[in-house]
Amino acid sequence: MTLTRTEAQRLIQSALKAATLKEIFVRVSSGLEGNLRFAGNAPTSSGEVERLDISVTAARERASATVSGNPRDAAGIAALVRRAEDLAALAPVDPEHMPPLGPQTYADDPRRPLAMDAATAKLTAALRTDVVAQALKVARDGKLVASGIVEHSHRSTALGSSAGLFAYYPATEVSLTTTFRTPDGSGSGWAGAMSHRLADLDATALARRAADKAEMSRGGGVALEPGAYTVVLEAQAVADLLEFLVGSLGARAADEGRSFFARPGGNAIGEALFSPNIALRSDPMDATYPSAPFAGDGLPLPRTAWIEGGKLLALTSSRYWAQKQGRAPLSAPNSLFMTGGSASVAELVRGVERGVLVTRFWYNRMLDPRQILATGLTRDGTFKIVGGALAGPVKNMRYNDSPVTLLKRVLALGRPERVIAGDGTVVVVPPMVVDGFNFASVSDAV
Repeated sequence: MTLTRTEAQRLIQSALKAATLKEIFVRVSSGLEGNLRFAGNAPTSSGEVERLDISVTAARERASATVSGNPRDAAGIAALVRRAEDLAALAPVDPEHMPPLGPQTYADDPRRPLAMDAATAKLTAALRTDVVAQALKVARDGKLVASGIVEHSHRSTALGSSAGLFAYYPATEVSLTTTFRTPDGSGSGWAGAMSHRLADLDATALARRAADKAEMSRGGGVALEPGAYTVVLEAQAVADLLEFLVGSLGARAADEGRSFFARPGGNAIGEALFSPNIALRSDPMDATYPSAPFAGDGLPLPRTAWIEGGKLLALTSSRYWAQKQGRAPLSAPNSLFMTGGSASVAELVRGVERGVLVTRFWYNRMLDPRQILATGLTRDGTFKIVGGALAGPVKNMRYNDSPVTLLKRVLALGRPERVIAGDGTVVVVPPMVVDGFNFASVSDAV
């Protein structure tokens, strides 16, 4: 079950009451999660799980320890606290230890949580089946083979500390990802969507996108020579690469000379690093795509402009590093929004004389943090563009490039959409046309 604010607060108070040390931090996570997998045009497995995790961190003279469990009674919670306190006595001193936060002010209204959707919270196995049935009908009608998963959750997170902190955030989330293949296995198409609202999930439309890609890529396509190409990246492909950039937005790594944003004696804040039409922000209180208003330690997450007009405006900074550098702390965001235009992917393709359309990337890995250089493979729909039109499938390719290329060499931006993000971050980005994107080799994988 998903704990209410009152229920979560009661568990936290029980832990704080049992503590003997002055520094105690408690995290209570709860929720109901469900999923339905399908493959070969049929459901394969369905599951639901209720989760409760109570994490207690105790600190003694800058040494701390954390113990987790799922008791709901006072005795069980007290045992967790005693174990954390006992281990803290054995732990080494942490020179970067910070005491738990006291009371904080958050932008959200806990009585009217933005990211809560009643229909999603009430999703059942029967309703999951209805969603999958829509996708499978498209596959069967098109004589294609579909696989994928629909997942949903209703969760709450609560934080509390001996210094007086209390934070609570409930949310729902639902997603559908599906891959369609041609019966001979030569063609593959993918589509996916995620939202906190069930009404936003159009299974039939997603399935048709995947089906169209599978049909268009039938036969596997020709191999292109490795090299630099103009690419139209669908929104999911943009997000797949942008993840590396967001993970590099740390002030400490920059200040210590370990990142792309490092500069002698400091960092690149204030520099115009990217195309002037690039703007990147986070906003927990976005009316359409809300997210948690606090970080894992309870620090409030304000609306933040990270890049504006191509200029770097902010880097994340832990409480320890911010104190050391005399700055205000800023945690990594739970949401990411990139400003775009109004063009569809089809309209972006029409503006490209010669290039490649990429549906998404996968098996992405960092190569060089200093350059934010990454590698990975195209997948599930890669097509040649000639004269502003798709001119048939091409074999998948390995890229060796950086999200910096996207932000520096962008030629056009399309209409932003929310995409799939594995860590739960709300990511809303546009498709992009990018010049000079580097493909290093050809892959025979479909």
